Amino acid sequence: MAAHKRRPLDFRTLMTHSTPRFLPLLAALFAPLFSPAVHAVETQLVAEGIAIDAASLGKYTFTYPVLNDAAQNPVHKLREAKLTGADATLVFEDGAEATVTRGADGELKFKFAKLPADVKNVSFEMLLPIAFNQGGKWQIGTKDGAFPKEKATPPHLFQDHATAAKFTNYEGRSLALKLPEFSFLQLTDNREWNWAVFNFRVMVPMSPDRTELTVGIATEGESASAKALIDQFGQIAAEDWPDKVKDLAELKADVAAEEAWTAGLKPPSLDPFGGLPGSQKKLGLEATGFFHVEKKKDRWFLVDPAGNAWFHLGLCGMNPSDDYTVVKGRESTFAWLPERSGEFASTYRPDSPELTVSFHLTNMIRKYGEPYTPEAYTKRMIERVRKWGFNSAGAFSTLADAPQKAAQFPVVAHLPISVWQGVPRIDGIQEVWDPFDEKTRALIAENMARELPAKAADPLIVGYYIVNEPTYDNIPHMVPALKGSQYACKRRLVQWLTEKYGSVAAFSQAWKLEVAAFADLTDKVLPVATDAAKADVQEFTGVFLDEYFRFIAETFRRHDKNHLLIGSRLTPSAINNEQLCRIMGKYLDVVSYNYYTYGVDLKLLRNIYQWSGGKPMILSEFYWSAAKESGLTGGREVATQQERGLAYRNYVEQSAALGFVVGIEWFTLVDQAATGRWFQGFDGERANTGVISVTDRPWKGVLNEMIKTNFSIYPVWLGQKPPFAWDDARFKAVK
Repeated sequence: MAAHKRRPLDFRTLMTHSTPRFLPLLAALFAPLFSPAVHAVETQLVAEGIAIDAASLGKYTFTYPVLNDAAQNPVHKLREAKLTGADATLVFEDGAEATVTRGADGELKFKFAKLPADVKNVSFEMLLPIAFNQGGKWQIGTKDGAFPKEKATPPHLFQDHATAAKFTNYEGRSLALKLPEFSFLQLTDNREWNWAVFNFRVMVPMSPDRTELTVGIATEGESASAKALIDQFGQIAAEDWPDKVKDLAELKADVAAEEAWTAGLKPPSLDPFGGLPGSQKKLGLEATGFFHVEKKKDRWFLVDPAGNAWFHLGLCGMNPSDDYTVVKGRESTFAWLPERSGEFASTYRPDSPELTVSFHLTNMIRKYGEPYTPEAYTKRMIERVRKWGFNSAGAFSTLADAPQKAAQFPVVAHLPISVWQGVPRIDGIQEVWDPFDEKTRALIAENMARELPAKAADPLIVGYYIVNEPTYDNIPHMVPALKGSQYACKRRLVQWLTEKYGSVAAFSQAWKLEVAAFADLTDKVLPVATDAAKADVQEFTGVFLDEYFRFIAETFRRHDKNHLLIGSRLTPSAINNEQLCRIMGKYLDVVSYNYYTYGVDLKLLRNIYQWSGGKPMILSEFYWSAAKESGLTGGREVATQQERGLAYRNYVEQSAALGFVVGIEWFTLVDQAATGRWFQGFDGERANTGVISVTDRPWKGVLNEMIKTNFSIYPVWLGQKPPFAWDDARFKAVK
């Protein structure tokens, strides 16, 4: 999943009324917080800023400075960061420059030159992982406090002048910063904007005689004496909630308890794929032997291989993944760890360079008395989720082949074009590859030719996603800044500008950029400042996207004519774009949208539908978490497990009733690890995403509500029953 981000509130009012001329004693008042037991940290200058590796405290990026005016508005955008080992040269719009020098002791020196007169201060930001709310504390200047377990109201934990800050985790280890004199600091809980992270911001006043700043970064403390954060079952040790497992006997008793609970469920009669029996004849649908889409009057249907209407009720991650967590380097975090050999050997991830373990798998071994195997796991999970009304595996699911085929359980697949399969991405444009690069195109074609034909006749594959959450919206911002010597898309932009303008003089006048020849644009950072330049990059973005989707669609169809092409699992910031939707609509069978929200914006969904030329839609990722009843924080939060289920009912039924939404995918089957999912290191997401807890206990509160929707989805989808609407102001639909 992706983080859904909004910037924290700024602090222009406080900064405006607390200028340095009123603070002559600041430096003496706020003495440095560094203790004698200080350890320098490893830092590295990268494109985004100063990368900080603080071991079990996590990894951070202290951003490069932003130039602001007197009202704290950003001015003179950073054009380029030229990296040369321990130094970086920052080039801003309108001639401003800064050098960054990284010292061996964790000290960073910033030296500014040619600052325009309107630059009155510079600001830096650093994100702190939500993990700090697991017993962590902060100290800034003379004030201190605990990182809140639940969302803070108001969101600002600190706003004032200070020259030192320290952030301490549950182990007693701290990330400590020395900051320039007269700095104004702000610590914010970004859960106010549904982003599970804390934001630390530094604002420093500038003047003609103040052009050099120094920042010190270090770690303090040791973790050897820390009390274990995680109990023997992988749960937060110090917290309690109704469904928390207390001992091994309770864990083993869950087998019979779950059987008794599911025995009382009354699922509807469905075809082998989970489709609506008899709907082929009633609706006039076609049985092709594969999943496909058909439109009847004003309503779209996803049709299963038997020819029946089939609403995709999927679960992402139906295999062990987000439940793995990194152990190496923070062993004291855990009250108990399974042995790496013997009974629990299969709970450790074999392909991870770090030591990673799944407490979920560990608990399943203790619960069922058998080692983990992909085959047994797949069989058991398919049997369970079908009883709860889910009919398919969504994104990021790798099911064992034999039990999946035996159960006739559908799955959504991914095209073989990931970074792990060798396909490079464009710097600054997440999950987007260069459609004009011949080597990249050849690699994608080779991957598809190798992998797709063997699966082209598989009736259980619903369709293929292209990529996950690409930032197509960054194309017009980033491509002009790329070097053509490295990226074919920049060379194609220069070619396009050459063809459009014909003469360098015409281009220079339109863009207000003096160049001697079009060739000079190839490696030059192109400022997109004029109206003509903005219009040009937007038009070229259309050229880029059309080539991107055309190539994918044509290459895919060359090897697979049977399955659906279901898009790129877009985020709200990317999909709310008419140009993109119109281009996608030319090439996709189904649009996929990772739509995280409280109340469903029906108006937005209708806009996307119309822009795409009336293509059906799958809402391919969403969840809500209940921190109080799970011990896990992240995502959009509600109070209880039952409220998670009520949110699901509201979202799924309101969407299905639109007539063009043909499926959904809940993220995920199992909760994320309480100490962060493994592939994000110590800072990984750790949310109550699952319908099953780390102890393999179904969250009955959420499932009892989900089942109501899953069992009655077809009457809602067909317009025979009004959709559920939760009477909660947060979840009111936008008509």
